[in-house]
Amino acid sequence: MTLAHNKIIYVNLGLLLVILVFNINNCFSQDTVKRHDRLTQSVAEDYYVLKGNKTIKQGLYQAIYGRNTALASGVYNNNKQVGIWHFYDAKGQLVENFDFDKNAILYEESDNYITEAHIRYGFDDSVKKDDKVTKPMKTGGRCFGYIPYLSVFRLSDDYINADFSQLNAILEILVSPGGRLADFKIHIQGPDDSERITSFSPDLIDYQDRLFVPATINGKPVLSRIFVRCRITDGGQLDVY
Repeated sequence: MTLAHNKIIYVNLGLLLVILVFNINNCFSQDTVKRHDRLTQSVAEDYYVLKGNKTIKQGLYQAIYGRNTALASGVYNNNKQVGIWHFYDAKGQLVENFDFDKNAILYEESDNYITEAHIRYGFDDSVKKDDKVTKPMKTGGRCFGYIPYLSVFRLSDDYINADFSQLNAILEILVSPGGRLADFKIHIQGPDDSERITSFSPDLIDYQDRLFVPATINGKPVLSRIFVRCRITDGGQLDVY
């Protein structure tokens, strides 16, 4: 008799929970509007904001590269990223799954795949042949994760008559052993082996985008550098390569 009673209560509570979740979702769908913005020349974002406060993101978020290649997909709740988000590269290859509720990387692409991509890592400490090394990792993966860094740069007027297709752009990020952004720079390399380096203050980057999982050598966190190749747009800005 007690078990049956407990079971009935459980079912009723479960039904109530389902109804409550449905009503909340329905309320969100009625009280939000869809927004479309551009992060870079080739990357756009679709998301929803509250009708009453259009600075608050609520619901599904997607970042799209080109016409239909997903770079990021997840959910906002009251302007906070929640649940598991999925991040991809410009070819649509899954590069990272991140659980924002647990603040943990669930999946990160393999180092073998990374060696074929437009990203490299460096260490100020010497690395021996038999050392066990792990790379620094950024929420958002090696594509979407670095867009905030690309957005702060624009070529100076010195390059106004330059052929941008002949220039190489490299984003360099210095990550501390504590997993914090220590410094970042943009390298512009010319066809004549010339190079101009522009340094930026870490304060230009939002706090959450300054956080990394630090690199390690034999389990010890170490200072590391990330080098990301970028594309220069016709407007002199940086974009995903």
